[in-house]
Parts: sequence; C-alpha cells; structure tokens
Amino acid sequence: MEKETKGVRTKRQLYQCAMKLFRERGFDRVSVDEIVREAGMAKGTFYIYFNTKSDIILEMLRQYDTYYDQIMAGLPDDLSIDEQMEEIVKGACRFTEEVIGLDLIRVLYVKQLTEGQEHPGLLNEDRALFRILSELLTAGQRAGIYDPALDVPDTTRLILHGIRASFFEWCSSRGQFDLTQECLYFLHTFCRGIYHTAK
Repeated sequence: MEKETKGVRTKRQLYQCAMKLFRERGFDRVSVDEIVREAGMAKGTFYIYFNTKSDIILEMLRQYDTYYDQIMAGLPDDLSIDEQMEEIVKGACRFTEEVIGLDLIRVLYVKQLTEGQEHPGLLNEDRALFRILSELLTAGQRAGIYDPALDVPDTTRLILHGIRASFFEWCSSRGQFDLTQECLYFLHTFCRGIYHTAK
C-alpha cells in the first residue's frame, strides 16, 4: 500500500475540519480563520491546498465520486442491472443526506448556477455517477433489457436531470420528504419507458 504523505494528511484534516464546521454552523457562517483554528494550523497552510473556502466544495465532489466507485465495487455479483442502478441511486441519496446535508447542497446548487461549467456538477461526463450510469445503461442494452436505440449519453443526462431535480426539491422543502423514496420512484418510472420489451 502506498504510504500517505504529510501533504495528503494535512489537506484531509483541513477538509474534515471545514466540513465539521459547515455542518455545525452553515457554510456562510464559517471563515477560513475558523477552519485553520479548528485544524490547529497556520492560515497560510490552508492556501497551499485550497484557493478559497469554496474550493472545499470541489473537494466534497471528489469525495462523492470516490464514494460511488466504492458502492459499485462492493455490490454482490448476482445483482441485476436494475438492482445495481437502484443501489447507486440509494447511495447518492444516503451520501447527500448523511454526509453533505441540506446547507451544503444549497451551496453546491448556488455555485453551479453562478459558476456554470467552471464548476463540475452531476451532469459532467467526467464525473463518476455519469460514468457508472452510462456503463449500466450500455450493459442493459447489450443484455436486451433496455431499448437498443437509446442514446446512452442523452439517456444518462435525463436520469441525472431527474435525480438533480429531486435533490433540488428536497433542498427547497428543507428535507420535508424521503429523498431516497422520491429518487427511486423517479428511477422506476423512467426505466419503464426505456425497457426493450414491456415488463
């Protein structure tokens, strides 16, 4: 196993301290000074690893991607493609609710709206969720489950539109509904429309 460097440990500590403070007090109420104080580091150290406080959000997205890959790696081999898709969506909801939380999801959407393509969102084709869903759709086409005429990138984007819309509504309602049930209902409804034969 590759030895972890001091730089990696320092960056992770800054990230973890920032996330702790964000969850406790809200992103807008936490300063860089408070993050480094919590981490027991000099302010200059923060700027070695992050240009701004908002860059913590980018690191959060990288954690998101790692989490998706871990979910896929841990799935039993006998799960159907539909079941694998359900598990990745459930994992996305679980990570959003338990790790990110309402306040940081709000910050993420604000950044996406203000920074556009400079800020990598769920629809970015380089992101893990896009890649994983595309691979599952392609496998489903090859297995005769999904309509072979489907354009996989476009269909993946449509699924992510629905998931992102559910996340947005959950955020707007301050978590007043079950996010996992909402996203799974959307997924099941959508997938009925792309099956190669009626189920």
